[in-house]
Amino acid sequence: MTGQKLDQNSPLIGRFDQSFLIHMIRDFFIILLMVTVLEFALKAGMVYYKFRVHGATDATEAAQDLADDVRSIMRNEGGPVAARTVYPILQDNWDGLGYRIAIIPSDVTIRSIEQGFEFTPEGLPRGDWPDTAHASATLPITAEPFCLACHSEAQVGDVLGEVTVRRDLATDFAQWIEDMRLTGLLALAKIVLHSVLLFLILRARLEPLLGLRTVVSNLARAYGGLNHRAEIRSADEFGVLARDLNLFLDRITRLMGELDEVLQRVVTVNDDIVTIQADLRDRIDTLTGRIRRLERAAMLSAKSEPRLSKAWFDTARRAVSDLRSQTPEDAGALIEDLRAVVANAEAQIAGSEALFADLGALGDESERLRHVMSEMIRLEERMKGIVDTGSVLVQRLRPGPVPSE
Repeated sequence: MTGQKLDQNSPLIGRFDQSFLIHMIRDFFIILLMVTVLEFALKAGMVYYKFRVHGATDATEAAQDLADDVRSIMRNEGGPVAARTVYPILQDNWDGLGYRIAIIPSDVTIRSIEQGFEFTPEGLPRGDWPDTAHASATLPITAEPFCLACHSEAQVGDVLGEVTVRRDLATDFAQWIEDMRLTGLLALAKIVLHSVLLFLILRARLEPLLGLRTVVSNLARAYGGLNHRAEIRSADEFGVLARDLNLFLDRITRLMGELDEVLQRVVTVNDDIVTIQADLRDRIDTLTGRIRRLERAAMLSAKSEPRLSKAWFDTARRAVSDLRSQTPEDAGALIEDLRAVVANAEAQIAGSEALFADLGALGDESERLRHVMSEMIRLEERMKGIVDTGSVLVQRLRPGPVPSE
């Protein structure tokens, strides 16, 4: 297993050889194989340890047994004549046990046998033993009273010969290899059997996880809905994960429902805004038209009024001048009345000009109001686009009915 992070677009994701089941079986197989190899190595170490620690003792014990076998042959099997037949059998038996043996007769034995049996005893010669790591032991065979019947020149206690027993380290390892062949085959069969059993167990135990994977895959598909729910098939960690996933999906579904309600309210408010905008737009257009017509009429009146007023004022001033030439008593009252009329007319004209200026400013404000109204219309169109996008999103996330809790 690796702790390296993968990119979500990595081609390794989803491949069969990257399956959790395959990884588990492969790791389990490798671990069992390593354990088996370690077990074999430990057994080889034990073989080497036993050879180094107990090899000499075992060789001495084997030499003692071989000496006892030689005495038994001499006592029960017919003496030196039978030994020529029994020694090869004895050698084969000890070879089967992994020992190299040698039986060397002494000079006393050779002279006695040649004199009494007319042949030269050879025993079991040492042969061409390889020069390798080994453990060996050599024991003498001394004459006993019953031996003197055949060994006529010997005395009790004389050395009649010696036996040598040797065990090579290579022999121990060869025997270990022979044992490991059968053990290795059994271990390999056990590893394969355990791997198959692990596959069956994991397949059964990972079934809930595969169900979760299917649900998540359905949720991850483009334009997939949130109406999928995972089946809770067990009470273990996979069951807890399935339950938590369902709770999370229920929470998202509720949020989508609340978002849908908010969007519906926004749609209602937008419809009200559209209605109010339409009515306000009509009123503003009517008011703006009337103000512009009044403004144009006032401007035309303002353009023509100064000429009429100036001619009227000039006539009134000439009349006042003519009256001044008359007697003060007759024209005083009339002059004062004319001056009051002229002053009143000038004040009215000034007020009309101020009114015309205010009407012009009001017309400009109405134009700006129409511009603001246009901006409001564009804002309403953008809000409508947002509402449409939100509605499409809700329908994509929740194409089916919301599951009841």
